[in-house]
Amino acid sequence: MTTPLRGADHRMRRPVSAACLLLSLACAPACAVQGPRRGGALDAEFAQLLPRPAPDAPAAPAWREGRQRLADLRREVAGAGPRTLRVRLSLREPRTGQVIEARGAIAIAPPAEVVDGRARGAGSAAVEPEGALRMILLGPGGTTALDLWTRGDRFRFAVPALDLLKRGDASTPRASLRGLPVDFLRWWMLHPAAGTLLWYERAASVDAFVLRDGDAVIELRIDDRGSIGARRTTWSAAGDARRRQLDEEVVIAERMGCGNVRYAQASTGLLVTVICEAEERDRAPDPRAFVDPDAIRPGDGS
Repeated sequence: MTTPLRGADHRMRRPVSAACLLLSLACAPACAVQGPRRGGALDAEFAQLLPRPAPDAPAAPAWREGRQRLADLRREVAGAGPRTLRVRLSLREPRTGQVIEARGAIAIAPPAEVVDGRARGAGSAAVEPEGALRMILLGPGGTTALDLWTRGDRFRFAVPALDLLKRGDASTPRASLRGLPVDFLRWWMLHPAAGTLLWYERAASVDAFVLRDGDAVIELRIDDRGSIGARRTTWSAAGDARRRQLDEEVVIAERMGCGNVRYAQASTGLLVTVICEAEERDRAPDPRAFVDPDAIRPGDGS
């Protein structure tokens, strides 16, 4: 059986219009602060998770330990499999400080190697080698406030109340996505431990990794209680004459999977808190959730 993707059927505690809900995201590229900044409101807290870096490169035993711990983390992520999260979201609008709330659902289809690892037991099939994600947030009365679809390197970001629609793929200039958390959400939800290991240290019960994932450098910290923090710094393409920092994003989560998460974006000052209210793993998300919404004909339903 599959689980249809629909937002949670609860009303928001504070009735705020869908247009107001995502105004800050809709205008984020225009409102983004120029020039590099640290990771916004969560940067100081994230820094406290850090063991003080050693001045020298990791010794061979530490390097082997780091590679093993990273492999263990990737297996943990892989074990989560296809799932649907029911979430409650609180967004602090950076220009006014207004706090806005919504509820919704996130359907996750992990990358092919993850899905294939569970397919024999769960009866599901891979929809995309790089995985797929669908997030829908609901406004008052059950209207769609935000609809984010990603599959492989393609994405669609829609705010219906503002008649806003953005699409892109691997050829889309990273600078044009500045202020939109599309890449970050895709990374965090589908493969948070991806990338080439550049550095590792363990101190004060914290594993600290530095990874390179394409044009992003990720500082990843996990303590022995399972709390996780990540700072993702995105740079302009390597072919640019002069590389520049495009954005810096920080996420702090109480654990992997269904847990409370806080997210801050330096370029816009955006601060988001996500509370996971429920997670469904027994039934895979409905495959139709991962079909490009613009490819579905009216009345088709598939």
